Amino acid sequence: MKIAVIDIGTNTFNLLIASVNNGNLVLEDVEKKFVFLGKGGINKNTIRKEAFEKGINTLVLFSEKAKKSGVAKIIAIATSAVRNSNNGIEFANEVFIKTGINISIISGKTEAEYIYKGARSATKFGKSPVLLVDIGGGSTEFIICNDNKIFWKQSFEIGVMRLFEKFHKNDLISNKEIKSIEDYLALQLEPLFIAVKKYEINDLIGSAGVFTSLAKIIEHRFNNSKSLIKTSEYEFNIYQFQDIHQYLIHTTLNERLKTPGLVKQRAQVIVVGTILVNFIIYKFKVNNFKLARYALKEGVASNYFTNLK
Repeated sequence: MKIAVIDIGTNTFNLLIASVNNGNLVLEDVEKKFVFLGKGGINKNTIRKEAFEKGINTLVLFSEKAKKSGVAKIIAIATSAVRNSNNGIEFANEVFIKTGINISIISGKTEAEYIYKGARSATKFGKSPVLLVDIGGGSTEFIICNDNKIFWKQSFEIGVMRLFEKFHKNDLISNKEIKSIEDYLALQLEPLFIAVKKYEINDLIGSAGVFTSLAKIIEHRFNNSKSLIKTSEYEFNIYQFQDIHQYLIHTTLNERLKTPGLVKQRAQVIVVGTILVNFIIYKFKVNNFKLARYALKEGVASNYFTNLK
């Protein structure tokens, strides 16, 4: 049995066609489209006309592909850009009219739960609590968890598109802008600081998105550029991350567009993304830093098949 999961994010739309084999999730096909649904409107709580139309057209294409693949069910979920927009319901209704797909607009809490289930399918967390982080375009989810359960979770509206449009005004980001981002994070993430102190966290696991981009840049610069192709997890070298972090915050957009391993669509927002990651590493004195390449869409698929049992 095959299902399709459509993840309607703030920057990217993802289509996953999946099945199960002996209890293990099998990714049969994955497609990503950079729609930038939140561009220009994410901090105004609206989806702008151009992004609205591009989003609808992309979902029509995803719907057609999923149906041609012979899936038994299509599950579509929408996150920060849609749930916080004053025309998010209008967008969902238009999708239903054009495709027959009923979008589920999920809460940040539910999003965090799915991310946990997806990341857990990609890597082992261990018995001690770790900090799982998923940096999206609109929101960022923080989950304190181990292999068996979630201890604490919260979604914060500090995704890379929000941070970029709020703070990154100069082509080459200034020290003042970096300081403003870090001050803003320190204010917004106060509940996280309390939780991390309570559970004595030192290990960080980043899921998908920004973390995958950073891993690809690192591998192109230091190691084997093909090493990430067939792996669901990756161990970061913190010193290599720091090297890439310093590189990214001292480059222009044009320079980043030429960076091996970085897809051009992420070149604009990767700077604020790496600032956020660096902030977390320093704030919590992270010792171990790992990537789990599965996230929200894989979590939705895993949850569906689990509930079928």
